[in-house]
Amino acid sequence: MASSTPNLDLIAQSQSSKEVTANALFDAGSPATLFGRRASLCSGLNWFYYGGVMLVDGVLTTISNNAAALALTASATNYIEATRAGVVSKNTGGFTGGSIPLYTVVTGASSVTSYTDQRAWVQPEHITSMTSVSVTTADVTLNDAQSRCSYLTTTGALTANRNVIVPNNWQGTVFCNNSGAFTTTFKTAAGSGVMIAQGKRAILLADGTNVVRVTPDT
Repeated sequence: MASSTPNLDLIAQSQSSKEVTANALFDAGSPATLFGRRASLCSGLNWFYYGGVMLVDGVLTTISNNAAALALTASATNYIEATRAGVVSKNTGGFTGGSIPLYTVVTGASSVTSYTDQRAWVQPEHITSMTSVSVTTADVTLNDAQSRCSYLTTTGALTANRNVIVPNNWQGTVFCNNSGAFTTTFKTAAGSGVMIAQGKRAILLADGTNVVRVTPDT
C-alpha cells in the first residue's frame, strides 16, 4: 500500500465473494499493467503481454493483448521494447534508441531462465509525439490531440496568409513545410503570434496570452 491508511477497498477475511473485490481492484489498477508479462500464456520461448491504453502522438490509443506470441531468441539476452506507437518487438543487441524499454529476458535453449522488468512508466524526454496539419485555404485551430504533440509540421500550398491557432497554454517545436508566396503564423485565438519562415523550424510557447519564440528559425 502507498500508506498505512489505504484508499482501496481491501479484502476482509470474513467477507464473502472475495473474488469480486479482488477483480475490481485488478480492474482499477489495470492501466499500470500495459505491456506487463502475461504469465498465464507464457511458455517456452513464447512471450505474451497485456495491452492497455497509451498516448500515441497525442491520441489515446488502445493497445491489444498480443494474440500471437512474441518469439524469443534461444540462448541469448532478449531486449523487449515498444515503439512510441505501441508496437512491441525484441532484439538481442540492446534497447533501440528512442524505444520504450519493457523487459530484459535471458533464455536457455528452450525456455526463459530469468527476466527483468524495465518498464519505468515515465516517457523519456527523447521520445517525442509528432503530428502534421494541412494549412491551405483557411486558418486552422489545433484539436486536443494535435495540441498535445511536441512536434508539429504544417503542410500544403498557402492561398493567403494563414494562422495556426493554438491553446493559451501550448508549447512545441514547429516545422513550417508550407509552400506558396504567403506566411504561416502560430498564435492564440485572442493574442498575437509568431510567423515561421517556410522550410524553417522553431520552438514556440504560448504564455497564457500570446505565442512567443523560444528559439529563432533554424
